[in-house]
Amino acid sequence: MHRPFSVIAAALVAWLAAAPLAAQQPGFLRVCGNPNEPPERAADFCRRALDGGGLTAAQRLAATLNLGLALNELGRFGEALEVWEEAVALAPDARALSGRARAREGTGARPLAAVDWNRAVDLAPGDPDVRAGRGGFRLRAGNAEGALEDFDAALARRPRDAALQYNRGLALAELRRDAEAERAFSAVIAADPNDAQAWLNRARLRVSRDRNAALADFDRAVAAAGDWPQPRVERGALLDAMGRRKDAETDFRRAWELGDRSPFLAERMATMGR
Repeated sequence: MHRPFSVIAAALVAWLAAAPLAAQQPGFLRVCGNPNEPPERAADFCRRALDGGGLTAAQRLAATLNLGLALNELGRFGEALEVWEEAVALAPDARALSGRARAREGTGARPLAAVDWNRAVDLAPGDPDVRAGRGGFRLRAGNAEGALEDFDAALARRPRDAALQYNRGLALAELRRDAEAERAFSAVIAADPNDAQAWLNRARLRVSRDRNAALADFDRAVAAAGDWPQPRVERGALLDAMGRRKDAETDFRRAWELGDRSPFLAERMATMGR
């Protein structure tokens, strides 16, 4: 489970908000560059700002970048890719290349996305947002070693960034460096004791070594998870393995009520008669 990499988007939105506003369109650009706006609304107002004309070159680039980011966030990658092509034509820098990389990945063009990420890092090797972004791409592509390299580089610049530490833990877990991964998730938990994903991932690392410690972590993950069913599914599986069948079935039923339809749970619910 990978967290979204929103740091790049936040940095670009802040850059737009600081740009001079076109006198005839202050509302459009303000919404386009407001990091608190939902992506649907931001995309709409960025389009309006661009279609209305009268922007300076800097404002046009900023609105284009933010439109691409909003479309990426919405998962409208084909549409986003057209916007990113324009952004790269306006300014082939790390910001535009990293945004296009995400859109290319979303459309299934992973080799081209890798080219863009590598170019972005070459242009801005010390930028923690760019290194975090490529790290996320590498982790999703199965290159945990490369991802770890990027997360370490980003953490050198932002050592207190919990999202980076979390994803570093994921990379370490993929590399089977369990003790280091556990320390990474523990650091995330220390920063935010209500981080359900960190509790869940630390529990996964502990299952084979110490079931009781893993169960304690699953308990914390469930307590922090709200309506997210995954921690209940995994705690149920551990309880089942520990011979606590009734407790396991309680978790399975609740996870089903919360909407989990994974093959494992569907099969188990069938045996339980739902």
